[in-house]
Amino acid sequence: MYTLLLVDDEPEIRDGLREVVPFEEHGFKVVDVASNGMEGYQKALELKPDLVITDIRMPLLDGLSMCNAIQKELPVCQFIIISGYDDFDYARQAIQLNTMAYVLKPVSKDEFIALLDNIKLKLDEQSARLNNFEKMKQNYNESLPLLIEMLLSSLISSGINQKAALERAAMYQIDISAYFYAVAIIRPGHRRTTTDRAINYDVLILAIMNCVREALHDTERAFVFRHEGIPHVLFLLDENSTTKQERLIEILDRARHTAEHYIKTNLLIGLSSIGSGLASLPTLALQASSALSYSNIYDDNEVLCVSDLEPGSKGAISPEESVIIQLSTALKTNDSEGIRQNIKKLLQPLKNAELTYKAYSAYLMEIMMVLFQIIRDIDIDDHGFENTLGKLLRCPPLSNAQNLLEDLFTKVGNDISQKRETSGSKIANEAQQYIQQNFRSENLNIESLCNHLHISSSYFSMVFKKETGKTFHQYLTQLRMDKAMTLLVQGDLRTSEVARQIGIPDPSYFSFVFKKHYGTSPSQVKRMNIGEA
Repeated sequence: MYTLLLVDDEPEIRDGLREVVPFEEHGFKVVDVASNGMEGYQKALELKPDLVITDIRMPLLDGLSMCNAIQKELPVCQFIIISGYDDFDYARQAIQLNTMAYVLKPVSKDEFIALLDNIKLKLDEQSARLNNFEKMKQNYNESLPLLIEMLLSSLISSGINQKAALERAAMYQIDISAYFYAVAIIRPGHRRTTTDRAINYDVLILAIMNCVREALHDTERAFVFRHEGIPHVLFLLDENSTTKQERLIEILDRARHTAEHYIKTNLLIGLSSIGSGLASLPTLALQASSALSYSNIYDDNEVLCVSDLEPGSKGAISPEESVIIQLSTALKTNDSEGIRQNIKKLLQPLKNAELTYKAYSAYLMEIMMVLFQIIRDIDIDDHGFENTLGKLLRCPPLSNAQNLLEDLFTKVGNDISQKRETSGSKIANEAQQYIQQNFRSENLNIESLCNHLHISSSYFSMVFKKETGKTFHQYLTQLRMDKAMTLLVQGDLRTSEVARQIGIPDPSYFSFVFKKHYGTSPSQVKRMNIGEA
């Protein structure tokens, strides 16, 4: 049974439709009715109907504007526009709103029932599409190789943290856990025959990947995948030894010979050192890329290993990406304990690592980059950033480095918090001034206010509620009702004039809001005031 909301400012139309049309017999349940566009919008957000039937011409908010507003919040909601105005522009706008029908008054019972049956059929089809789990499962299985490739690409480019990667791998039913890892990057070389040069590049890449898989032949656990269109190999290893590294070179060299024999092209291959843990993969990928760059010098068809070309790179490590993200979050939220714990986690791997002077310095610089980016983006005091940077470049003992980082990060975190509070208070004050100056305008809304303040409505709503304890609508309603009460007590104006003066041109809607706010009607306030006089 689909849910339906009726919106029309004419009670006889609303009641007539409910009496004449057997909605439930045709798959629809009328969950509520509304007498104007504003009320219809509010009830739609609350009830989330499948279908809204509405008139066009209504007070406060016309039918098309209401449908527009509803569709932004409920994109799957459908609409039927009923109108006595045979207007092409209205019909065109209704179609743009994804409306299922635009019908003119008076509507016959048979015509309306046929319309409902047609709409139900379309909603059934839509529901079937969205709920066809077997089809979704098939699509998922067909997409699985691409999803795995995206996961592996994220791992080598710091696009995912370790925990999330392991969870996603389990979901894809692959095992990416290992004690050690290595990464190889493979590019087609410049020596290709005339026939091969005519081969589509994507086909060539797939052929190269098949050569690599053939060379692996289940001798090592590995994934062959594309990252940024280039073949990569992720090796999952059980040991870190010179023998194992030579084994990887042997496998890649076999792939090189296979490609040269079958697809008549030479391969340029860069191989990283062997690293420990998933967190090392971005560093290993950079090493492989660095090794590959030497192909301009070593022009022969060789497997280039970074530990041979750059001996210092073998022991290099990078901070774990997930902890870097947690540190950044703690800094932005001024979580001093989170700052301390995450800096401690980042420095922990250095205790037992035999790093060179440059590798140790580079590791500390990567942590400082978190701070540098935030100072740049938020534009706050750097608290002697360069001074601390200089001290860290001299590679102090680990305990001293930890103290320097904790002190600087904590100071910046405090500054971020103070700036956020000051900014929030300023936004709320400017908003209140704007509302007080413009509350008499019926066009005042949260969008116009946010355009004036040059901020998003979602951010404004969050800040304004935090600073004032009220939403925009609550604050505006309170202000308008207080002003209305003052004008009514003075007794010089009619209710309709009071309504216009506070930005609500429809007297009946003003009376509805006033009574809901104060528990008494405007006319009762005027009568009491006259009685006292």
